[in-house]
Amino acid sequence: MNRVIVSVVFCIRWLLLLCVVLLVSSRSMAEPVTGWFGFRGDGTSVAERGPSRLSIEDDSNRTWKREMPGRSVAGPIVIDDLVITTSSSGPSEENLFVTGVDLNSGAVVWQQQFRATGRPFFHPTGAGAAPSPVTDGERVVALFSSNDLVCLSTDGALKWVRGLGRDYEKAGNDLGMASSPVIAGDVVIVQVESQGDSFAAGIDLNTGENRWRIKRPPLANWSSPAVVRFGDGAYEVVLQSQQDVLALDAGTGETRWTLGEGRGTIPSPTVSGKHILLPGSDLLVMKATVPGETPVELWRDGKLAPKNASVAAGRDQLYVLKGSVLLKADLATGDTVWKSRLSGLGATWATPVVAGNSIYVFDQSGIGLVVADGGDSGEVVSQVELEEGVLGTPAVANGRLVVRSKTMLHCFE
Repeated sequence: MNRVIVSVVFCIRWLLLLCVVLLVSSRSMAEPVTGWFGFRGDGTSVAERGPSRLSIEDDSNRTWKREMPGRSVAGPIVIDDLVITTSSSGPSEENLFVTGVDLNSGAVVWQQQFRATGRPFFHPTGAGAAPSPVTDGERVVALFSSNDLVCLSTDGALKWVRGLGRDYEKAGNDLGMASSPVIAGDVVIVQVESQGDSFAAGIDLNTGENRWRIKRPPLANWSSPAVVRFGDGAYEVVLQSQQDVLALDAGTGETRWTLGEGRGTIPSPTVSGKHILLPGSDLLVMKATVPGETPVELWRDGKLAPKNASVAAGRDQLYVLKGSVLLKADLATGDTVWKSRLSGLGATWATPVVAGNSIYVFDQSGIGLVVADGGDSGEVVSQVELEEGVLGTPAVANGRLVVRSKTMLHCFE
């Protein structure tokens, strides 16, 4: 009798375990991880939907704001209902933080602190937390101006840490490093270009070890790499500098193609589908065909060259911020569709973010504008003035806009 009872209990336990496994598996299949996974989201700075206005007055649609443990000029990222942001503090901003915040409430879910091992130099308008973090939905990678690179799980557990400034002591410049990492498959790519140790590296996302490393021109550069994704799972990583444009195999670091002309060192390349947008003295737009082949040049236009902010591109359109003028153009031809002068807008570093028919533009004093894209015209429909400046590109996820100002995180819905 006892044996029968034990057998029944054993079977019930296995059935319950099987149900749990099936439930988790079915949920994983039905609910893929969503969010804003890196600098400019998927690299385009375009999302499906977001708030149509911004206000912190009586009719405020700011659902929460949260003070962070230090300063930042990096943009936040979002994984489902978790916001990730980086900060730095201390006399030399040698204290480095990665913080996970609940998207719905603004409550801090977890926080990890590190000590800078590299040179923490940066311009007064910058911060030790300058590059935006990146995620593959399971792991979070954060790079700091000191060239310290950390990888954590989405629940904040440390996976590995690399002191790239310690490994390559001459990497860095007095204005600070700001290039954001990208993830391609199981490799995280960093672009660490300076007058000293100048390189790009592909680092194993699982171990933190170098997969490959190549030398780059010994010139200061703050632009970030961009990823071209092909249907067969192949990835090419595009790097631009004032000397060249280089495309690499993300897994091996092998050169795929080169372009022997310099591009900008502050705005970054944008990849929208197979379109590659390379900002410089003009905006050069190319189209990739197959892996390994040099993309075809479609057009170039000096009137569409951005200054500091990168180009937003998606839905066959592109958006360029030139000082206080926002332009919309056709991605295939470069023909200008409309331009809108944004009165009262100061110096800008954050890339415009497009969500549905709304375009969000923030300046370094904290002024934020919502420009409504009416198809053949753009009109400012909402303005907000935050308590402090914004230099990092905002994130849009689940219909919400998440903005990182110098010491605070804000959420609008």
